[in-house]
Amino acid sequence: FERLIALGQRPLRLQVQYRMHPALSEFPSVTFYEGSLQNGVCHEDRYRPAVNFPWVDPARPMLFWASLGPEEISASGTSFLNRTEAANVEKAVTLLLKSGVQPDQIAVVTPYEGQRAYVVSHMVRQGMLRQELYQDVEVASVDAFQGREKDYVLLTCVRSNEFQGIGFVKDPR
Repeated sequence: FERLIALGQRPLRLQVQYRMHPALSEFPSVTFYEGSLQNGVCHEDRYRPAVNFPWVDPARPMLFWASLGPEEISASGTSFLNRTEAANVEKAVTLLLKSGVQPDQIAVVTPYEGQRAYVVSHMVRQGMLRQELYQDVEVASVDAFQGREKDYVLLTCVRSNEFQGIGFVKDPR
């Protein structure tokens, strides 16, 4: 991207987004668009009153859930997982499913393959609902999910250590 700008190419930026709830688009608008990104959808377009999920503020349907469990190296030896965070993901997915959300409306996204594999197996083994429901929830890496959309996206960041290190996620690329 920077190379194209250096060559004199004028960047074209998104002006109106139609995917996210306006409360969610606030961050990318301010951080990457200097506040200029407009919303093509309103709160009412994304509001789901029949879904009984314990949002802190139903007008801003997002939740940050601090998981205090430690990260660990996955069985492959090349990735990370966080069992406590995976258990919390399963609880949130179960709450959504019990509220009437369909499995194909939910995605779990993580930067680590170790966490992706562990979340898949943990939900099927520990989930209190039918296994088929959990099997139909998409669990993907950030790269695999890029460009996709779901009504409910859970992001599991995995890293939790005494050094506050976040690994490759700190690289802005």
